[in-house]
Amino acid sequence: MYDAVFFRRIRCLTPDPSGRWLDRPDQSVAVRDGRIVAMGDQEDAVRQALTGVPYSVYSGRGKLLLPALANLHGHIAMTLFRNQADDRNLHDWLFQVIFPREAHLNESVVRAGTRLGLLEMIRSGTGAAADMYYYHETIAEAAVEAGFRLNFSCDAKETNPAGETIVQPRLMQDALRLAEQAPDQLLRASLLVHSVYLYDQKLYPELAELAADLNCPVQVHVSETAREVDECLALHGRRPPAQLAEYGFFRTPTLAAHCVHLDDADRRILAERDVTCVHNPASNLKLGSGFADVPALLNAGIRVGLGTDGAASNNTLDLYRDMHLAALAAKGLHRDAAALPATDILRMATLDGMKGLGFTQSGRIEPGAAADLQVVDLDRPELTPLGQPASALVYCATGSCVESTMVAGRWLMKKRELMTLDEEKILAEARAASDWINAQA
Repeated sequence: MYDAVFFRRIRCLTPDPSGRWLDRPDQSVAVRDGRIVAMGDQEDAVRQALTGVPYSVYSGRGKLLLPALANLHGHIAMTLFRNQADDRNLHDWLFQVIFPREAHLNESVVRAGTRLGLLEMIRSGTGAAADMYYYHETIAEAAVEAGFRLNFSCDAKETNPAGETIVQPRLMQDALRLAEQAPDQLLRASLLVHSVYLYDQKLYPELAELAADLNCPVQVHVSETAREVDECLALHGRRPPAQLAEYGFFRTPTLAAHCVHLDDADRRILAERDVTCVHNPASNLKLGSGFADVPALLNAGIRVGLGTDGAASNNTLDLYRDMHLAALAAKGLHRDAAALPATDILRMATLDGMKGLGFTQSGRIEPGAAADLQVVDLDRPELTPLGQPASALVYCATGSCVESTMVAGRWLMKKRELMTLDEEKILAEARAASDWINAQA
């Protein structure tokens, strides 16, 4: 179900194909059939693109229209672990708190946590995300119900009657079919490869070959901690990017989450492949893992996106907070106020992020592009005076500044009212699911 909309005299902020940001005041934008069909400063000419269809008018007074945000790494259902596993390093956090709880996950619990995460992201202007978690079919179903774009990952392994973990190509094939059948191309499917350290070594070449055979993307954690790098060197004599390449990965598009502890050789390996490095500033700093050198990644020619990671380690899915933190920390790391300017951050969170997820028609405002949009309310104290809009979004705004979110030409939130999700029900179900799983751990 599409919403035909005429945005009247609204300020637009959009990247052009090269990533340069264009600030265009008093624009009219026409949306129908899930796409932007016309835009410009001639109101009557843009209206003509909506001839013959009923449409609503969205007044642009005091508003800013920009692409919806893309959250490139997370474990959405981990919203249920929010504020319950804090002030621990990654290894203790994962093995002492998270894994014991995840042993009790079921489909109902994952559905409740996923819906909660989708609700939070929609409210803060995010229209697309990557997810790496269990019960991927349930997660994909929740995304489609919400009208949200999702690159979900499939754990294409199972335990055979002998108790051995084996790669099962059928699981990945089914996931790819699920994505292909989704309405409005809302879904993409990736192969889940948790990291270089979690599986039996014999499984990695088989997983890499499966990704290559099916030409499917991969989601993987890469060099998140110094311990991960040290242990990989001790076991294999190679750092994680080189070891993953040795197994046969990076032959298909890859979302490489974290990339905190890289050297120049690592970056060369990633730059030579279709890899999007995903910067997760809040999670990495909170877990004491370090901080990715994003300027070095960009200088190496690597596409970079932003991610919140899961709410168990962030503890929010508000990507505006991560944009702010990414910008400030990069300047402090390099002792250079010009490092990673606001326009670069915003491109990572929109145009480049959508490309990394596989939604190549999103991330910009122009005729023919997918209508994946957000409206920010500028009549707020923290955004007054506005100054440079990119700076205002990165250094001042939070997700609460978002008034409306649209994906594929459909309102998911309109003037702060959720259109596809029942917030009261979702919150109640999430509280009950969290209480249940904590009682099991």
